[in-house]
Amino acid sequence: FFFLFLIKNYASHSGALDVGLYHVLPQCSYLISIFSSARTEHHIHMRFTSFNVAALAAALLIGSTHAGFPDEDDGSLSRHLTGVINSDGPSDDDGDTIDLIVKYKNQDLISFITSHSHDCNIAEKYDIDKKGREISRKHQLEAITIKKSNLEDIQKDPDVRSVEFDYKVHILPAMHSYDVEAGEGEPRLLEDTPYGIDLVNPAPRLAQGNNKISVCVVDTGYDNNHEDLPHLNSVDGFSSYPGQYWSHDGHGHGSHCAGTIGAIGGNEKGVTSVNPDPGKFSFFIGKGLTDNGWGTGSGVLAAVQKCVDKGAKIISMSLGGGDYSSMANDQYSGHYEDDGVLIIAAAGNSGNSAYSYPASYASVMSVAAVDSNKNKASFSQFNDQVEIAGPGVSIQSTIPGNKYASWSGTSMAAPHVAGVAALVWSHFPNCSNKQIREALIASAQDLGADGCDHDYGFGLVDAKGAYDFLSEKGCNFPTGDTQGGCYQCVECTSSPTSSPTVPPTTSSPTPCAGKTFHLKLKIDSYGGETSWKVTRQHNNNVNIVKSGSGYASNSVVHVEECIPNDACTFEIFDSHGDGKSFRHHSLIYHYIQQC
Repeated sequence: FFFLFLIKNYASHSGALDVGLYHVLPQCSYLISIFSSARTEHHIHMRFTSFNVAALAAALLIGSTHAGFPDEDDGSLSRHLTGVINSDGPSDDDGDTIDLIVKYKNQDLISFITSHSHDCNIAEKYDIDKKGREISRKHQLEAITIKKSNLEDIQKDPDVRSVEFDYKVHILPAMHSYDVEAGEGEPRLLEDTPYGIDLVNPAPRLAQGNNKISVCVVDTGYDNNHEDLPHLNSVDGFSSYPGQYWSHDGHGHGSHCAGTIGAIGGNEKGVTSVNPDPGKFSFFIGKGLTDNGWGTGSGVLAAVQKCVDKGAKIISMSLGGGDYSSMANDQYSGHYEDDGVLIIAAAGNSGNSAYSYPASYASVMSVAAVDSNKNKASFSQFNDQVEIAGPGVSIQSTIPGNKYASWSGTSMAAPHVAGVAALVWSHFPNCSNKQIREALIASAQDLGADGCDHDYGFGLVDAKGAYDFLSEKGCNFPTGDTQGGCYQCVECTSSPTSSPTVPPTTSSPTPCAGKTFHLKLKIDSYGGETSWKVTRQHNNNVNIVKSGSGYASNSVVHVEECIPNDACTFEIFDSHGDGKSFRHHSLIYHYIQQC
């Protein structure tokens, strides 16, 4: 099985250090001990509070898969690092390399790297090509490729604040079992109105306003020669990958998403869109994924930064991969809180309660998918970060070569929300991104359980409803703290509720007087063999403070509990004894924060 374990201590935060497990262990091997007992019961034993560790995440890897979501992978960072580091630690072969995202203590270091003219040139010292790949100057982020043997040196470098492994990111693939095969990939002689447009902006339709809003689509690119997509200038896009061009979409996913947002209407060709008049909105294209549908976390973040630099007010992302990243979270939060950008992403196609990123960051709107009857699509992921829903089953849109196709996925739902956001914002240019977000969720058509639920969030996005909301409220209402999902809306009158069929994934939001324990488990086919516990030692007695067992097979489990500050041991068990093989399976220590 796979597990992700995270401890957070909110009492104090005086600094952060991101390190790899095999470089923590030589210095403080007492922090984490992993062993197999002489009995048939195997377990992992971790002590964390004795050394003031505030945040801890570990992952057992069970082999690589292709594109995570087709195989119902949860998209974790650690899964995609399989083979990078094995359980015996780093290889002695200096030719082995790893890709990193580095956060510097000063953004000026990025310019030093670019100019190759300063002693503090981190990339020149460590990168195998003696140069880094800028991600975000504002957020002091750069991607580099180094030899494994240099990892400890770069972690200790006084100019480096933190280091994370660069992770794989991929499109959230079309769920082909839902696709409409008739006319797939064929030209259309007459213009169709996809049913999704009627759901989010029914007749009489809300027309586009007079204020052009720039929407950035971060995906596999854009077919700039498509008959039914606005033709963009050479400065209207960016690619994170050498030899890959934003104006070419070798996959089709990016062009399909763009078509829902802004395919040209009224031209008697193909399909119309949420924003059919190209003269009343604009595109910027960030090629964050390559033509084969894959990319890297650094590539996506670089594309997002370029979107912001070029003035995009809305960023639409139908992609996923990697687990929680503090660097990514900080960058998205900065764009949302400081740059006034509304970020929208697909919730994921695994059909389970796993958190998909970037959708599950609090500063990002996570979008679920519904069908033409407004029922949740079975593949649509559900959790407390799902905020809103859009049409995502058999959605007609543009694909390269002047062709059109019906695809399904939360990838198709997210552009509907992004398109509606641009449509509504074009009428209220003085509203902030937070107010547009509030308007969208406060006016959404409630589906499923009353109020916000894990399946639909606040409900189906409604263009006219959001317009009416802002017409009444104006742009002077408060929006509250950024929490994401069901806890985001201030103006909503209904309290958040979970789906009746979905177990709660988090504890009560009551403030924690100790520290917050986060546990994420991906259970194998023998769920009854897995159990765990957190214990504390008090007056020479060992007391269990939290525990869990009896899980369904092939499920994903999330736990968030408040535990005492002196709880110091986490143990996870496989009663049969064959659930973990440290000799053959990789182990990654992803994130540690000290305070």
